[in-house]
Amino acid sequence: MGAVSVAITNRPDDSTTGKHIPALDGVRGLAILAVLYCHVFWSNPDPAGSIVVHFLARSREAGWVGVDLFFVLSGFLITGILYDTMSSRHFFRNFYARRLLRIFPLYYGFFALLFIITFFRGERWFAGVFTYLTYTENLFLRPLAVTNAYWININHFWSLAIEEQFYLVWPLLIFLLRTRRRIAVAATAGVLTSLTIRTLLVVTGFTLRYPFSVFSWTPSRLDGLFLGALLAIAVRSRFHHEVLRWSVPVLIAGCILLGVFFRFDPGLDALALPLFTTLGLTLLALTFAALIAACLRPRSLLQRFSSNATLRFFGRYSYGLYVYHYTISGLVITYLRPALLGHTGSKAVALIASGLVALLISVAVAWCSYTFFESRFLQLKRRFHDTSSRPKLQELVQS
Repeated sequence: MGAVSVAITNRPDDSTTGKHIPALDGVRGLAILAVLYCHVFWSNPDPAGSIVVHFLARSREAGWVGVDLFFVLSGFLITGILYDTMSSRHFFRNFYARRLLRIFPLYYGFFALLFIITFFRGERWFAGVFTYLTYTENLFLRPLAVTNAYWININHFWSLAIEEQFYLVWPLLIFLLRTRRRIAVAATAGVLTSLTIRTLLVVTGFTLRYPFSVFSWTPSRLDGLFLGALLAIAVRSRFHHEVLRWSVPVLIAGCILLGVFFRFDPGLDALALPLFTTLGLTLLALTFAALIAACLRPRSLLQRFSSNATLRFFGRYSYGLYVYHYTISGLVITYLRPALLGHTGSKAVALIASGLVALLISVAVAWCSYTFFESRFLQLKRRFHDTSSRPKLQELVQS
């Protein structure tokens, strides 16, 4: 599997969150690495071999949870930005201008590149592409035909669509609600509503006809974003010390319960086990919210871990990695993996080597994209600088 837009981006906006927090870059890096592990090392989820091989295959399959970490991080960052800048003179203008400059150039630039390549290759696009261009593809419960270009893989863009839809509505609600209490109540209602919708979809058997209604349909996947929003409000309240102190016990408890789910549903297939499809996805989001809070604890082990250079590097280029990697890995798996298998005779070698090649190419493309293309637009964000005097996140977590 927010997303993923703001979560899958360069870094928090210094003008709206205060001093830059490296640990959040590391959390973003952890999320994209999970997604990359899932996609670039794609393999049979039930391979023959030792228990170690089986575990690695199943843990790879569970890498999709990185998208849910993006969702929680997006809800956390966006809600914090919106709350901190609520009194700004150009609240809506600044927020949407900065988001558009970060998100749209890469997203639509990628589609422009695909259109050019397919034009010269004589490949076609179908009406379904307009749902991607309008961030609405996940609202259709049956997949629509997009293109006959087999090498293009944009199936993962559903998560970007969820986040864009969230960004469209949530700023207005924050502006109208105003107070921490009201925002927290609205976010709690959002979590419960999303959980209820998924439960009804499973109980009524709706998921038998439309299985992805609980996986990529916006109303059923908002609890991660809203739990992130709740965390953002909580760390800005008088309870922020308690939130940070209890984050580690909650994180440990969540990991244990998710481990139980993994025992009975290896790979954490969100469509296989009804209990995980309903309560499990909310538990996953709650665990990730606890992880983010734990990484904000000053001088803690998790803060040091999430602030390391490797995770921050992947966090810095995570948006480009997310957009580009699936098409790149698909091409590598299609062409390079069979060649390596024929040359070495080893499935393991072919899988690992092709996965590493796909990873390296994805990183190189994302770096070039950021350095020579995206950064040009990011420089324009300074024109929409916030001057709100409200305390920022860095000041709160260190107080």
